[in-house]
Amino acid sequence: MKMNKGKESHLNGNWKDQATVFVLNNKALVILVALVCVAGIITSGVFFKYSNLSSVVRQSAVAAIIGIGFTVVLGGGGIDLSVGNMLGLVGVLFALWSKELPLAAAIILALLVGLVCGTINGLITVKLNLPAFLVTLATSQIFLGAAYIVTDGKMVSELSKEVAFIGQGIVLWVIPFSLVIMLALAFIVAIIMYRTKYGRHVIATGGNPDAAMVSGISVDKIKISVYTIMGVCAALGGIVLTGRTALATAGAGDGMEMDAIAAVVIGGTPMSGGKVKVGGTIFGCLTMGIMNNLLNLAGVSSFWQNVAKGCIIILAILLDAQTEAFFNRRRKTSVIN
Repeated sequence: MKMNKGKESHLNGNWKDQATVFVLNNKALVILVALVCVAGIITSGVFFKYSNLSSVVRQSAVAAIIGIGFTVVLGGGGIDLSVGNMLGLVGVLFALWSKELPLAAAIILALLVGLVCGTINGLITVKLNLPAFLVTLATSQIFLGAAYIVTDGKMVSELSKEVAFIGQGIVLWVIPFSLVIMLALAFIVAIIMYRTKYGRHVIATGGNPDAAMVSGISVDKIKISVYTIMGVCAALGGIVLTGRTALATAGAGDGMEMDAIAAVVIGGTPMSGGKVKVGGTIFGCLTMGIMNNLLNLAGVSSFWQNVAKGCIIILAILLDAQTEAFFNRRRKTSVIN
């Protein structure tokens, strides 16, 4: 009888451990489902109206595009605080070019600007061996200043219907075109990170750069490349945001890097690097988008929304730390046993 009780306790313990592991590995999805249920209840169904859901999706798409790039950067052991102002710079350049050039040319040039900006971040950080936190904080101000210089502090408006379609368009009657862009990018990056040697090298570099170097991985090139990818994603986000608002301003991306950090960490990509969860980032961005939407529906002041965002970022970092601590304890226990 005692053996049965011990066996039952062991099974219960395993069940609880498995449930905990599932929740921690899929915390963004769990939080998202819970938040959707709460949103439906407290808004009396208003949240589920198509007009509101499409608005949430469009807003989240831009954040997710940036977040996907941020996922790669964090996975490779870096961080980029310039993405918001990089997005703003690319956005105003794209808006100006779209008035003078064919749309395809404007898009290509905008993506190239993002690529160059991201590569500059990577080169300065890696080749000069400087902290990425400080480097990208500095380049953020350079990008912001450049955007104001280009526009002379004015917004760029009266954009074409083709530009607006990128951020506002609908395909197949109900699907926002920005959602299609976001999912396509997520699919491409997920394939790269999970199915290619390059992706494995990024994760190895973020987990332990010294060990990666000993294994023959060109760590410097990998570190630079993740910032390049981030630059392209920021540029794509700037293009989509410009289309969604049908205008461009220098400060359009101000603060977006904070939303990206919160969404990516909630999604399961740790700040310490060595792991990426592209799908989790999508769920994390949707979670942030729904939270913002609920605050707007509740009539909460934008000032208090900033306070709420700050609290969410702190909670996200705390959750990340607790998750890593749990899995470290679990690994130690497995080794001992």
